[in-house]
Formats: sequence, C-alpha cells, structure tokens
Amino acid sequence: MFDQTRSSCFNFKLKAKLEESCSGEKLAPSYPAGSGRLFSVSKDQYHRERMFSLCRPKKKKVFNYQPYTVDGSELSQLVKNRDVHDDPTKELRERYEGVNGLGVKLCTDLKSGIPEHEVEERREYFGSNYPAKKKLRNFFAFVFDALQDRTIIILCIAAVVSIILGTTVPGKDGKTHENGWIEGTAILMAVVLVAGVTSGNDFQKDRKFNKLSQAVENRTVKVTRDGRQQTISSFEVVVGDVIQLETGDYIPADMTYIKGHDILVDESTMTGEPEAVHKNESNPFFLANCMVMEGTASALVIAVGSQSQWGKIKAELEDDDEPDETPLEKKLEKLADLIGKLGLAAGILTFVALVLQWTITNFIINDQPWDWSELTVVVDFFIIAVTIVVVAVPEGLPLAVTISLAFSMFQMMKDQNLVRHLVACETMGGATAICSDKTGTLTQNMMTTVKLYVSGRSFEDVPRNPSEISRTVPQNVTDILLENMAVNSTAYLVQRPDGNTDFIGAKTECAMLVLTEKLGKNYSEMRDSANILKMYPFSSEKKKMMTIIQLENSRRYHLKGASEVILRSCDRILGSDGQVEELNNAMRTTLDNLIISWANEGLRTLSLAYRDLDEDEEFEERAPSDEGLILVGVVGIEDPLRDEVPDSVRECQKAGITVRMLTGDNILTAKKIASRCGIYNGGEAMEGPQFRQLSKKEMDAVIPRLQVLARCSPEDKLILVKRLKAMGEVVAVTGDGTNDAPQLKEADVGFAMGISGTEVAKGASDIILLDDNFSSIEKAVMWGRNVFDSIRKFVQFQLTVNLVAVCVAFIGAVSIGDSPLKAVQLLWVNLIMDTMAALALATEKPTRALMERAPYGRSSPLITRKMWRMIVGQMTFQLGVLLFTLYGIELIPHLDIRNDQEALKTTLIFNTFVFCQVFNEFNARKLEDEKNMFSGIHRNYIFLGVIFITVTVQSLIVQFGGEWTETVPLNAYQWMFSVGVGALSLPLGFLLRFVPIKNAPENRTVIEDAEDEEKPLLGSGKKEKQGCKLFCCRVTIE
Repeated sequence: MFDQTRSSCFNFKLKAKLEESCSGEKLAPSYPAGSGRLFSVSKDQYHRERMFSLCRPKKKKVFNYQPYTVDGSELSQLVKNRDVHDDPTKELRERYEGVNGLGVKLCTDLKSGIPEHEVEERREYFGSNYPAKKKLRNFFAFVFDALQDRTIIILCIAAVVSIILGTTVPGKDGKTHENGWIEGTAILMAVVLVAGVTSGNDFQKDRKFNKLSQAVENRTVKVTRDGRQQTISSFEVVVGDVIQLETGDYIPADMTYIKGHDILVDESTMTGEPEAVHKNESNPFFLANCMVMEGTASALVIAVGSQSQWGKIKAELEDDDEPDETPLEKKLEKLADLIGKLGLAAGILTFVALVLQWTITNFIINDQPWDWSELTVVVDFFIIAVTIVVVAVPEGLPLAVTISLAFSMFQMMKDQNLVRHLVACETMGGATAICSDKTGTLTQNMMTTVKLYVSGRSFEDVPRNPSEISRTVPQNVTDILLENMAVNSTAYLVQRPDGNTDFIGAKTECAMLVLTEKLGKNYSEMRDSANILKMYPFSSEKKKMMTIIQLENSRRYHLKGASEVILRSCDRILGSDGQVEELNNAMRTTLDNLIISWANEGLRTLSLAYRDLDEDEEFEERAPSDEGLILVGVVGIEDPLRDEVPDSVRECQKAGITVRMLTGDNILTAKKIASRCGIYNGGEAMEGPQFRQLSKKEMDAVIPRLQVLARCSPEDKLILVKRLKAMGEVVAVTGDGTNDAPQLKEADVGFAMGISGTEVAKGASDIILLDDNFSSIEKAVMWGRNVFDSIRKFVQFQLTVNLVAVCVAFIGAVSIGDSPLKAVQLLWVNLIMDTMAALALATEKPTRALMERAPYGRSSPLITRKMWRMIVGQMTFQLGVLLFTLYGIELIPHLDIRNDQEALKTTLIFNTFVFCQVFNEFNARKLEDEKNMFSGIHRNYIFLGVIFITVTVQSLIVQFGGEWTETVPLNAYQWMFSVGVGALSLPLGFLLRFVPIKNAPENRTVIEDAEDEEKPLLGSGKKEKQGCKLFCCRVTIE
C-alpha cells in the first residue's frame, strides 16, 4: 500500500528531472492532491503512472506540467460503456483498479477531496460544468418573424402595387403623378417601424428568459475540498471533486460511487425507467441530471458538462427553449382571434361599401367613363380595408401577457421568488388558500438547543451553561449522547473566514452539533473515527433517523426523532448514576409533562435513544426493531419566529386568503407558533393521523375552520390540497422535502424552499423561495394579482381603441366614400394601442391596495362589468366627438375649417382620436372604483416614457408628415381643440366610476374527484397538468 501525501508521494528531485527532460524547461513542482488517504495501489504503479503522465504527448496542453493520467473523453467513455458488459464495474476494475485507482489517476484524495487551488486547472483540462451557451437569435430574426403575419404581408403587397400604379399609370390628364409613390412607401415604412418595435420587445424578452433559465438550472451541491465540506454551485463542480449526496439531492455530473448507505437514485430522466436504482460498489455510476430519492453517499466526479451523458444528450437536442404559453395567453389568443374575425368582417364591409359608393357616384350618377388611373383608387380602398383588419386584430393581447409576465418574473426575483413556470405568476393572483410549512418559512431556521433532559435532570439554559452538563452528567452518558448527536446525522458546520459558521443540512441536527462542540467534542473527528455500518435517513413518515455503528465488541443502534415516537419505544433510561434503569410509569409521566411544557413554549422536542444489537440481528434488508430502546435524553430546540411573518400573515388574511400551518411538530408546539404568527386564533387544530381518518364529507366540514395540521405527513398534506381544490379553492403550498413533491405538483402553485429544500422538491415546484420566507409568498400573491390586473387594463384600453377605429372607418366609408383615418395613420394608431400600450400598462408595479380586496378565484371573468362600464362610456364619447368633427366641425367658428377642407378635417379627426387614447390610457390604469387615476404614476417611468414618445411623435406626424402621413399642419386653436377634447376622457372616466355597478359575485364550484392527467414526478421541468390551474381564464362578458 502506498500512502499518497503531499510530502511523500514523489521524489521531488526525480520529478523535476523528469519534467525537465520531457518539456525542456525547469518547472516548479506540482504535487498531487491528498492528505493521508491510503489507496489500494502499489508504490511502483503510482510512480509508473506519474512518469507516464510527465512524458506522454498531450492532446490539450494547458500547463507545462500535467499530473493527470486520464482525460475527459476517456472518462466519458467509461460512463458510456457502463452497460456494455454484464458487470458494470468490469472496465472500472480492470483498467483503473476501481475507484481508488481512478482517484490516483485524477490526483484526488477520496477522503479530503481536491485542493481549492487546483479547481481552475481541472476546469481547463477536463472541461467546465457550466451549461453550454445557447445560441440566441439575433434582432433581425425577430424582425423576420414579425413580418410573417398574413395581413401584414397582404398590406405590403398592396403598398407595392400602390407605388407601381402611382408612378406608372397616368392620370386622366395623361401624366403620371410625381408623388404617386409616397403613400405606398409611407405604408411600407410604417410597417417596418411597427415590426421593429415589436421585434425589439421580443428580442429583450428572449434575453430575459434566457437569463431566467440559467438561474433555474443553477443548483447547490455539497462537496469536499481541502478536507472541508462546503456548498457550491453545480456549475462550479470539476472532475475529481468528491460530492456528498443525500436524499433529495440533484446529481450535478457523471460520478462513480465511493461509499454510502442505501442510496436510491431516480434515473427516469436519463433512462426512462420508472423504478429507482440502488447504487453501490457493484452498480457504481451516477448519471448527471438525476435525483437521489433515498440514502446517502459520497461519489467521485468523472465527467462534467458536455462530457457527461446528459450533456451529450442535451447537445444533440434542437434547442428550442421558448417558454410555454400560459393558460391566460391561450385564452387571450382566442379572444384576439374572435376580435380579428370581427375586424376582418368590418374590413370586407368597408371595402365593399367604399367600392359601391365610388362606383355608384362615378359611373352611374356622374356617368364617367372607365380610366385605368381609377385603379389606384380601388387599390387605396383595398389598403384601407386591410389596414382596418390590421388595427382590429389585437395582436398586442398575448404580447401584453408576455411583457407583464417577464416584467413580473424579474421583479419577483428581487423579492426572492424564482419563478420556474410562467403559469404560477397568473395563478398566485387568484390564490384563496396558502398551506405553509413552519420551519424556515414562518421561523428563522436558526435553531439552537436551549433545553436538555439527560440522566434524570433538566437543564433549562443550555447555551449559557454548557459546562454544567459536563460537570453533572456521568461521562458514559455524555459520551453516548454526543455519539448519537455526531454520528446519527448528515449535517455539518462550515467555519467561514470571517468567523461565522454556516449550517449545512438539517438545522435541528446542526443545533445538536453546535451543542456537541460546546461540550468539548469535535463532531467531525467523532464521525470520522466511527465505523458506520448502516444509516437510515430521516423521513417524514417515520419521523426518525437511525444509524448503526460498529463498536469494539458489539453493534450500536442510535435513534433520534419525534419525542413521542421515540419515547413510545423506550422501556429503559440512562439514570443519574449512568446506569440503565427501567422507565417506569411515573418517570414516563414526568417526561410526557416535560415535553408538553416545552412544546407549549414553542420548542421543538426530539428524543435520543439507543440499544446494542444482538450478534445475530439482521439489519441489511430492513431496520432493526425499535422495541426495548434505552432513552438517552430529550432536547428542546428553539427556532425564533421571523419578525415580518405576523404582518405578512395579516396582509394575506386581509386579502381574503386563508393561511394554514402544516408541520411535523406536535400539536402543542404547532398551536403556540401558529398563535404567534396570527394563523391560529381558536379555529380547528388537528394532527395528521386524525385528519386522514376523516371521510370526505367530514373533511369538507372541518377544512373551512382548519388552521393548524400538526404531526402531518406528506400524505396528509396531499389529501388536504386535493380536498381544498375539490372545494373550489386555488391552493398554494410550500414544501422542502423529497416526499413533498406530490403535493407541490398537485397544488395550483407549489413553493419549494431555496435554502432548505431538496432538489426533488425544487424540481416539482412552480416557484422557489430563495430566502425560505413566508413574506416572499405574500409578495408573490401581490405580483400575481398585478399580472392579471395589468392584462385587464390593457384589454380595457385596447377594446376601446379597436371598436372606435373600426366604427369611424366604416361609417366614413359608407357616408362620405372614404375612411377619415388613413392607412398610415391607422398603422400608427396600431403601434400606440398594441406594442406601446402593452409596455405602458403591463409594467405597472403592484401596490398594497391589491391586498385589500378578495382573490379573483377560478371563475373570475376576464372582462368585468366595471370594465364594460368604462369601455362603453369612453367608446360612446369618442365616437360622438369624432363624428361631430366629421360632419359638423364647421359650426365652431374659431377653428376656421370649411366644409371643403377634407385634409384638414381628417387631420383634426386623427389628432383628436389619438389624444383621446393618450388620456384614456390614464383611465385604464385603474380598474375598480378608484377615483385617482394618477396615484403612483411618478414611479412608473415606462408609462411616462411611452406617453411622452406618443405625444412627441404625434406632434411631428401632424405638423411635418405632409403627404407621407396624409396630414396638414394645425394651428393653435385646432391643437387646443384636439388636446382639450381628448382631455375630456379624464373627467368622463372619473364620473363613470360613480355609476353604480357591481361585478358578478365569485362562483366557487365544488369539483368532486376531478381526475387530472398524471404527470411524471421528474422530467422536463415543464408543467403538463393544467387541469385545475385556470383560475383566471374564462373570457366571459358579465
């Protein structure tokens, strides 16, 4: 055996000589990683490997001296060939002498990992685990997409025909018109402008979603480097790293097994096999992008990034990461299609009316002969008809959703909400019930062992007087207690350079590790020196964790878990003299009262016990019996309430949302914490086992009053979520464990814990709480409501513009033989009401006022009665004003407009129409009966910017557009008329809010046993089951 250490693995002079002879340069020595780990490799073999590595030709020369005797492609092939042979370990054993030999070739100490300073070198040599950069589409690709719209293509063709006819076909005087090309060219320029602005929006959205997808892919993993365990980004993993895996962890790279306990991996994302696979010495390979379902292990990274099997598959896939359409986007597209069909009908009717009116007037009444120059008139009519269709089709509806969702998602990121599925942004706005975990969400997850019962004595202030325990508790009891705390745990403490300590793993275990350190023992040394035979990780069902260790002459079975669960199995206890005593009824009553007392103080209580196993007792297939345990002690762990939680709970309740606490703690602790949060105020509090025994009818009677569910398992949470949904509620639920995945999937919105949550829970969630804080859920509700409000604002504004523009064009066509709004003008209006209005109205930030009203619920219509009140009121006003301008503007003397000044009339109509929309955009900012439509406007810079650009460009079009825009300059009085009439939209909007009208009441329909399509627990990361998600997607008219 060869001891691979920094000081003795080489003869340094020999190494330097070899380096010089192979490279021709004198080099500073570079040593292999390691700190004392014994490998099953001979000293001669080790030197041969090193000498070979020094003199071998290198495929990729990064450094002058390269210590590794294997490269990335070779390691990748090793994983690929895992199932070529009947024995997956054949190549690993024969070519590399197992994982130990592979560790030598990778210069990795399998115990202490690699040195931190080698990370960059390994990344250069073996490759990076950062995801390959997606080839993003450039701006012109989005311009091309924008020009694919069928109506836009028809309009462009018509514009080109107009240019050709205008420049080639002579008029009645036999001459061609010098400016005949202007109208068609202006239309083409307007189309390019609209396409450019739309493409710019899409281009920015694409960049933002790409950044978001990278944030979602980034996971945290536990790694050992320089002998210290630490957490790093999955992107930072390099070949040779030693990764620590436990239940719920994401596997960041292809790896091979070093050691572990009952590790079970879900490889369905890679192999398609639904059954989890055991990993051990005979089946050692872990595949990237899979999940650990159960157990613990340490593993050696052998392939990262594009060299991993997942990386290769990903590279072969056509990368199309466009986000899925959300339910609201789909419904709005249906609404847009409906309006588009009505617009098409209006365009056809307008064209027919124009042609009929022109034909009758010219060829029947005036008896004019046909001239080919008349063809330009027909083309103009066709252009107007097509433009009406373009204006009528509200393509801005889906765009508004996308802009609002993209804006909200990135703002929510600042509020510690990482949105994984777009649908969650919408759905949270209608949430009526929130089922929240306690630990870390409502509390700080900064646990401290404050009380301890051991050897018949209770210690009430452990943090201040740890030495009192050492003085008064027999040494053998202290040893067993600390052995249980140190060995029966997967958590660890990491000392930071600034002196602070990071808690990695279960925080209750970390609290006990801190106590171990305070009592003078090094938990890490105790853990390293222990011979662990078997470990049974904590699970929510069992509510306990067990570990079996080998002592000198026996095997010891350590347990810790929920106090009542462990205490129930104990019949003996370690007494005040350190001897094992019978746990009689009197002592059991004392312990029960103690646990109740601590629980009433809001403490989490855990019991620790053990027993020595019989020689013939089996434990490989299943855990040993819990009968006959010896109680070592009971700990009381404090987890302070988050300061902001009571206010956040109160805000949610004020917003009509019922908040429930679901916890694994006993019912007394749960009620105490829930009372402090403001969740529990005398309602129903139950334990999970009791709840799950109820019939559906009994559950439906209890659930409206249920505020606390204690000692609940993931199964209980799932039952509650299903019943709430069946009762018509929109449910948000939090979860952090692997077993929480089903209820996270089942809920309308699943929140996973970003800090304490497992990767399985995160993969099943819609939103990840980056700070594990309940107040972030409240912010998610606020943003969700804001998204839906933003869409409604835009719909209200756009329907008004659409209806008025189409009606004015049609009425003008029928009555005067021409549309008062010309093609280029209509295209400018289309830009105002689609892209620019979407930007202005879909980027409004939420206000606290959103939390002062009831949730939308599932059946809320998209267009409410109050919205119709504003749409109809503004439409009637605008139509009246524009038709008066068309037929009776001569009656106003100061405007100085004669009946024969058609160009001036149409310019005034166009200008007045645009300013009506500008001021109505302020009205659209408020949907309910709010009287002040200007509140908070100084904070919405995008809205103000859009208004400024609209007014500026409109002024330039009117004053300087000329033949290009078919406008003539207006004088001061005419400008005052246009702006003044448009401004009347504001007082009209104010008065309309006094019209007494109420929205239809929310109708919650009970859905009995609605079966949704089953989805895989792990997969592409996209939500496929949307059965009950559509809380806001009925496009109805109230």
